[in-house]
Amino acid sequence: MKNFTDSLRDYKTCFLVTIFLVVSFLATGCGESFLEPDPKSFLSPENTFTTKAGLEGVAVNANRQLRVQWSHANGVNSPIITEYFYADIAVNGNPDTRYRHNMSTQIIPAGSGPESVLDSWNVAYDGIKYANIIVSHIDNVEDWSSEEEKNEILAAGYFHRSYWYYRLTHLFGDVPVYLDAIEQPRLDFNTYSREAILKKMRDDMEFAVQWLPQNTRPGEVNRASGYYLLTKIYLSLRQFQDAVNAASQVIDGGNYALMTDRFGQGPYADDPRFNVMWDLHQKENKSSSDNTEAILVLQDKYGIEGSDIRTELIYTASPMWHWSAVQDPNGVHATTDGPEGNPFSDSLGRGVGQVRTTSYFNYALWKDPNDLRHSDVNWFSKDEFYYNNPSSDYYGEPFVAEYIGDTTRTWYPFPYNKVYVPDEEREVRKRGGHTDLYLYRLAGLHLLRAEAYYWMENMGQAAADINVVRERVQAQPISPSEVSIDYIFDERARELYLEEPRKTELTRVAYIMAQLGREGYSLPDMYENNWFYDRVMRANVYYREQLQYGPNPYVMEPYHVYWPVPQDEIDSNVQGEINQAPGYNGWENNTEPLGYEAIQELANGKDAS
Repeated sequence: MKNFTDSLRDYKTCFLVTIFLVVSFLATGCGESFLEPDPKSFLSPENTFTTKAGLEGVAVNANRQLRVQWSHANGVNSPIITEYFYADIAVNGNPDTRYRHNMSTQIIPAGSGPESVLDSWNVAYDGIKYANIIVSHIDNVEDWSSEEEKNEILAAGYFHRSYWYYRLTHLFGDVPVYLDAIEQPRLDFNTYSREAILKKMRDDMEFAVQWLPQNTRPGEVNRASGYYLLTKIYLSLRQFQDAVNAASQVIDGGNYALMTDRFGQGPYADDPRFNVMWDLHQKENKSSSDNTEAILVLQDKYGIEGSDIRTELIYTASPMWHWSAVQDPNGVHATTDGPEGNPFSDSLGRGVGQVRTTSYFNYALWKDPNDLRHSDVNWFSKDEFYYNNPSSDYYGEPFVAEYIGDTTRTWYPFPYNKVYVPDEEREVRKRGGHTDLYLYRLAGLHLLRAEAYYWMENMGQAAADINVVRERVQAQPISPSEVSIDYIFDERARELYLEEPRKTELTRVAYIMAQLGREGYSLPDMYENNWFYDRVMRANVYYREQLQYGPNPYVMEPYHVYWPVPQDEIDSNVQGEINQAPGYNGWENNTEPLGYEAIQELANGKDAS
């Protein structure tokens, strides 16, 4: 949540952007009678948000905001990527002091800068802002053709608001809530309990899935994506049978199926050496009508107006190549990224090794040699790196480990099919181009339903859902006795790396464990003892051993299951009460967060403080 001056400014910004989007929408999608705007009445929020086209323009902004969480710009990593730095299977591989390794000293309420958790906070509340404009103005629209049309837009607003509050409550815990468009400065926000927020989002999504359309254009919210989000919310609230039922609406509904055969276009489409997991992650195929697995795909295509969300996955998530990082035993360096090009940069792109995956992810997870996700065409192994300088006596031979200057950042395996995105804008030093992005696909929903069955102690059904995913990649099925929550998250890592918000999903399980009293965990002392931290310590050697890399060691404590609420938000909110996350400086001053009844009153327009 931004402070009140930022909120007011952003409301005005949303209005101006929406004006542009409305004009664009009218120019391309409406009848001629709608192409005659009256500037006197058109250019004001109170009039723009009283038309169907006005709210549809806001919905376009809300859809775009889902893509913003992937944006890599000006050296700052995206909120999705940041979640991998502080979880179980990766760390930030940049040794510069600006980048956060030591969470105890560098992830603090007053923190800012690259990879700041503040980015995740701001992106989420921006998304909520767009959603609240839709919800607040839905009854002011004068040109709905039917109640169904009205409810479709309202359902989309509920989806976006629920999506972002789901993310916030699993990053920061109890957070401030507002459910109306902010049209004037405010200093009176209050913190609501995570449980109350999720119950409200559950209520909204139960309405939304009744009205979201089955079929939409790529990138627009549909009914299946609503059930996907509702499944996660049900899991968070420990309504496990409801989670199974919601997931089954999509899995068993007949409109979606895992891709099991080769399909689509793109590089090597006709090359028999490649496989379905290659095709699934090619940018030409993600939004293809042939792709029956895609549920919600965020749109970003080169050369299309509005496609300005640069993910740069090569740059972020592959090892760093430059001339000084690698030399042969005779001291001859790799060739440089000059105007003549670099074989590394041409074939692999110009990475900087920021998402440095752990040995657990790189090796321990891949025990089945038949798993297509780890096949040669999809996975780039360390033994596939060769000296590229023709003047070297070792030209064309594999790297020799002791002559690599920085093995942490420069030499590690990675999933080539997910990371390498052809770059249309650069001839050399390729960082990764524009690509559509999966937000939800069916494989992830199978694993969510497997988790719901696990909590219900139905290991047979849990194994069945896991095996649907494993059999598609030709991996050995597992037995019911092998099912565990750790195994489910191992499978999620294999299947959904760089697709899901990893820290969010791990924290969701930590809450379930604590609220059910499993394995000695409890909610009151979650900041001192939780499953998230224990999972990270098991899987992430960097944090477990507090390895030193650059000026800061990798340090994580149990209370880092929460991220800190930005201190500026607390300090500027002088007429309300915003709590700090447990364990951080100032949290001892917290007041009791407001509950479910209070959030219902807030939704009804009453003062719940």
